[in-house]
Amino acid sequence: MAACTARINRFSKPSLLSDKDMNKKPRGFSQEVSSFDEDVTVVKWLDNKITHVASNFVDIGEKDLVKRWCKKDKKCIDVERPEVVRKYNHAMGGVDLLDQCMSYYRTFIKSKKWTLRMIFHASDLAVVQAYREYQTDNALLNIAKNKQLTLLHFRRQVAESLVLRNKIIIGKRGRPSGSSPIPQIIPRRPVEVRPVADIARDGVGHFPAHDEGLGTRCLTQYLLYRRALLSTPPYLDKQKQSGYNAGRNLTAKCIVNIKESLEEL
Repeated sequence: MAACTARINRFSKPSLLSDKDMNKKPRGFSQEVSSFDEDVTVVKWLDNKITHVASNFVDIGEKDLVKRWCKKDKKCIDVERPEVVRKYNHAMGGVDLLDQCMSYYRTFIKSKKWTLRMIFHASDLAVVQAYREYQTDNALLNIAKNKQLTLLHFRRQVAESLVLRNKIIIGKRGRPSGSSPIPQIIPRRPVEVRPVADIARDGVGHFPAHDEGLGTRCLTQYLLYRRALLSTPPYLDKQKQSGYNAGRNLTAKCIVNIKESLEEL
């Protein structure tokens, strides 16, 4: 017994409706055609797209209802599903599910060398298989699906772990270079960014750096006070202006003394 998706152009023009006429039918419409000996049946089903399923043990059979999202009505609707599609989806696994997951985020390269394509295909295969084992472990631990990683986030964590493993991350100082093609995006709200568990527990670059007892003072407050105190308000009269200038000169002397003390440090 077998059931699989099929390409209709591999058959010798079966008596099925054309795709143009099929799309005019309501969603969930299905049609079947059998071979002369009735050993193989091909079912054509209209869902989001037209699907062809071939089987040697089941046909349209008993239909059931499934929930599908309707873009036109913006809500979930009931769609009829043939029995062969239901049994195919229930038993689908192995190669079919693996190819489906690999097609989502396949690594594309420009090179046409079969060796490079085989290497990247093997890496995608390993990541998808690891993700399947991750899903199996979560099912055994009864972890809700909304708390599990998606395939995209799983691939990103694997890539981050391989790139940053046993490496010390040092931020660059100074102004960013003008040749940088990607602009720096500053988030509106500060978000705590934590590395993945493989990087956080590798024991590299997680110790505090000591400055050998040489403390430094921040000049930010000094610059702010200097800008505020040395500016002259335009709304003061002459008498108040003279008193303000005297206070400003005294404040300027204090700032000079503070600056000299900071330079001595």
